[in-house]
Amino acid sequence: MKKFTVTIAILVFLALVGCAQSTNTEDDILTPATTAEEILMGLSNLQFSIQRDQIGKSDYSSMEDFGQSFVNLYTGAVAEQQTVSFENYIANENLLTFTNKMLALEQQQELKGGIGVIFGMDNKFKEVEINKLDDNLYYLHITFTKEGSGMSCKLLVQSVNKSLKIVDLYFGNKDGVDTIATGHPSERKLDNPKLWDDQQWVDGVMEKLEKYESERLS
Repeated sequence: MKKFTVTIAILVFLALVGCAQSTNTEDDILTPATTAEEILMGLSNLQFSIQRDQIGKSDYSSMEDFGQSFVNLYTGAVAEQQTVSFENYIANENLLTFTNKMLALEQQQELKGGIGVIFGMDNKFKEVEINKLDDNLYYLHITFTKEGSGMSCKLLVQSVNKSLKIVDLYFGNKDGVDTIATGHPSERKLDNPKLWDDQQWVDGVMEKLEKYESERLS
């Protein structure tokens, strides 16, 4: 799969939408979307497929784009107070539920002024660290900046039915929702693709989220 930038992918998606919905001129159709909602919809609808059942070195550039797209989608949704879909990025229902809940709580944090830097959906990325942990299991460490402030996101990625999917994730910011719910950076390891199938783990995380919401955001 040839490498493509996140920006180009979004514009291609939006151009196709424009072709289907209007009879504007070519210049009009290729004009980038100007609303945050349209850009986030484009990110939500991106799909990242690979040629084989398992990820290989030829898929590294696609994994990089995949991780960066997820980061822009998540941080953009926080900044723009938008509800978005992560279904093209996350297959595990428990992890999907957690990510949606974490987003909702961080949006509440943002409204209360509890987030120092709002990164948004146009981050500047540094080189992505990719490590193979096992057959079809890869660790991504994504670092990015916005207006001089830095942040990172760690992902555990597998191929599911020839599509890239996140099986664990961690931003790990100080006082961040996932730090409080899933553990301190010194303790939180991303090496278990079955973690979110552990119902005892999931129940404990969700209890912490409920406590966080009632004590800090109510």
